[in-house]
Amino acid sequence: MKRAATRSVIALTERLLLAAFLAGFASLFVYNDWLWRWDNLLYDAQLSFWKRPASEQIVIIAIDDASLSELGNWPWPRAIHARLLDHLTDNAQPAAIGLDIIFSEADRYRPDNDTALAGAISRSGLVVLPIYMTQKNPRSFPIEALPLPVLADNAAGLGHVHIDLSDDGIARHVFLYEGIGKPRWRHFSLALLEAAGRPLPPSDSLSRENSNAAAEPSMMRWSREAPLLIPYAGPPGHFQRIAYSQVLAGKYPPGFFDHKFVLIGATAEGMGDVLPTPFSGHSRAMPGIEINANILDALLQGIHLRAVDKPVKLLITLLLVLLPLISFQFLKPRSALLALLLIIVSTIGATGLLLWFFQLWLSPATAILFQLSSYPLWSWRRLEHAIRHLNHELDDLNRQRKKISIHRRTDIRRGINFMRALIPINGWALVSESDAVIMRDGHTPAKDRGLHNRAGWHLDSYSAWASIVYHKQHCRLGLSFELDSVISQEERQLLDQLLASLQDSEEDRELPGDFLDAKIRQIQLAETNLLKLRRFIDDGLSNMADGVIVCDACGEILLSNSRASWYLMGDDNARLSNLSLSSILEDIRLPGNTSWKPLLRKSLVLRERVITQAQHKSGRDLMVQISPLDLVDNHTGGLVINLSDIQLLKGSEKKRDELLNFLSHDLRSPLSATLALIELSKNKNDAGELHGVIEQIASNTSKTLHLAEQFLHLSRAKSNEDLPLYDIDFNTVVLNATEQMWTLAQAKKIQLSQSFSEEELWILGEPDLLERAIVNLISNAIKYSDNNTNVKVNVFTRQKNIYCCVIDEGYGISREDLPDLFELFKRVHRDGKKRKLGIGLGLAFVDAVAQRHGGHVDVESTAGLGSSFCLVIPYQPAA
Repeated sequence: MKRAATRSVIALTERLLLAAFLAGFASLFVYNDWLWRWDNLLYDAQLSFWKRPASEQIVIIAIDDASLSELGNWPWPRAIHARLLDHLTDNAQPAAIGLDIIFSEADRYRPDNDTALAGAISRSGLVVLPIYMTQKNPRSFPIEALPLPVLADNAAGLGHVHIDLSDDGIARHVFLYEGIGKPRWRHFSLALLEAAGRPLPPSDSLSRENSNAAAEPSMMRWSREAPLLIPYAGPPGHFQRIAYSQVLAGKYPPGFFDHKFVLIGATAEGMGDVLPTPFSGHSRAMPGIEINANILDALLQGIHLRAVDKPVKLLITLLLVLLPLISFQFLKPRSALLALLLIIVSTIGATGLLLWFFQLWLSPATAILFQLSSYPLWSWRRLEHAIRHLNHELDDLNRQRKKISIHRRTDIRRGINFMRALIPINGWALVSESDAVIMRDGHTPAKDRGLHNRAGWHLDSYSAWASIVYHKQHCRLGLSFELDSVISQEERQLLDQLLASLQDSEEDRELPGDFLDAKIRQIQLAETNLLKLRRFIDDGLSNMADGVIVCDACGEILLSNSRASWYLMGDDNARLSNLSLSSILEDIRLPGNTSWKPLLRKSLVLRERVITQAQHKSGRDLMVQISPLDLVDNHTGGLVINLSDIQLLKGSEKKRDELLNFLSHDLRSPLSATLALIELSKNKNDAGELHGVIEQIASNTSKTLHLAEQFLHLSRAKSNEDLPLYDIDFNTVVLNATEQMWTLAQAKKIQLSQSFSEEELWILGEPDLLERAIVNLISNAIKYSDNNTNVKVNVFTRQKNIYCCVIDEGYGISREDLPDLFELFKRVHRDGKKRKLGIGLGLAFVDAVAQRHGGHVDVESTAGLGSSFCLVIPYQPAA
């Protein structure tokens, strides 16, 4: 958790530093306007989509090539201009007339022409004349070039026609107020509006930014304010024109100039008053008179395009620059790239919308540049962060690998000394590439024959050599074998394992190649080692003698081995991982059928180890150990359940109890009675009485020997040793057993008979045990039958089984006693009859013999009518 928090702090710090880096450089770019050329290109592209119809209120009287051809070369006599103005005054009602021709000097040859022009201007009362700035050279002071006083005094207004060119020489903006010292002259278009009596744009809609705001007013400096981006309505020739000569000739429709702004200016090629615009570029310039027409049209329509102030521009640019970095934190790398493209397109679209709907121009080049830069920089930092994180994780993996690795490097001396106990090695040597001996022990192996560059061992006579990397040093390891020894294939595999354990692991070596390729290779090696470790753990769990189950705190099984599957499901390949612990525990019964809940609570909540005995529903006795699984944060993460098969232990305990019971009770009773009779005989003098005592002693001794013999037979039947099987005729075994019981049956006048479904039944079995089992069945039938009854022994086959059924007409067994019939040291009561002497070894022996032969015993009995005991064993004919 601490490491994760540290990584988060580092990542946050890096993101903040990256954001500060981009913001700082973006501020420099905005402040110094280093991307002005790209901003201009974007502005021109945006403006090219904003075409609009030319205003019908504006008409240009063009001094074009046709007029020059008709009226003569330029300059024309001023009387011609006077005649044009008088023509417009007499034949039209224009809103205002803009005579965009410079008249800064008097006509020295025809002074009367100046007087005529002044009179025409005065008679019109609507004429606006231009003012322009001039300099003798770039280092000289600016001069305001005003019209002749006689003309200026009669004009309706004066306005400057200075167009400010961008650094790339394109006319994109104009200052509405300019002048020497302070900007006191309106632009030509504003003067026209004032002459026409139209309202001027409100001051709050115009930027009052002063190009020399930082400097004090000076008569030596040209001052400007109220910058305006020229919103060109279209390319050159977009506004309606009429030739100068055509107007003088009256060749225009009546009322053509009424209530319109008439702009008079040069459009002919070579007259010099042409400028490149965003619509024309450098291939087709726009006459100055048409540029003024575009400015006038914008003012008439209330279009006041202006650039965003620098502080606002800086703030918006920084927000746009940081927007990708913010979005990258929540997106995948592929999505981040798509998001970046979307942000850039949105930025360009937003500047267009801002231009068209809010008449504001935000230069986006800086924002776009740093938006584009943010992705590789962010990717670089992400890659650095990922590599740093991978380095930490790989270092941790290497440290953990060295602790739990299944390929931990072995100490060379210990490893070879251990192999000496398995392989006839009498010496070894570790030499460098220059044949210098680094380590050696015992007999030095013979020198190799230059084949040490081959992978693995190279065996030569009684020595073997192999190349290894030991402590990051390329070496050769040689082994010397004892004379007349032959290395087998299995021993060769052990030598290969020794070689692998002595080598430096691949993670400890310097990986060649590119840095990133080396890291990828390192990750692949770590993944391979993880898979090997997982396989090692799985194999280790699978080969454990006990069953192991690992589950989480919610009781879901996460891991188990095949032994647990065998104990619980009866199948090594059964999967327990899709089961819950509660469903598994339902099949395991605790002593007294108590609940598992207290034990689970004790382990999970109290974090104590629990050990208990239980029994699976299949009858398997288990030792169950439940231990809490602790995580590194000291919280219980689940449970580890260990299942041990204690079937053999339980069997041994049962046999021990049976033996103790047999010795303490069944053998002790007749022996105690015998001792009592011996003591009694000491006081007997009469020969007859002494003879009776001796007979009782003999009877007790016979019974004791019989019990001991039965117990030995039972122990042999229940022995865990392999039972030797022979080819035997089962019918012969039955006949032998019947013959042994013939005398006992005759004593009670019981008719003993047998029947066989087949003449011979050859099987694989142990004849002595089978014969003894059948003798016990017949003996019990005779003992528990009345005189003058029948006992039948029937042998037949059914469904690949041999049935040997002993049927009597005796007392029968009650239904309640049937479940305890084959329990050791248990004798059931026969209905209505006194219980016979004995300890119940006979039927337990029969059941044990049947189980040792893969069979069982079937019992059918009705109280008072007799019983049927069938020894059933699989029919396995002898080969």
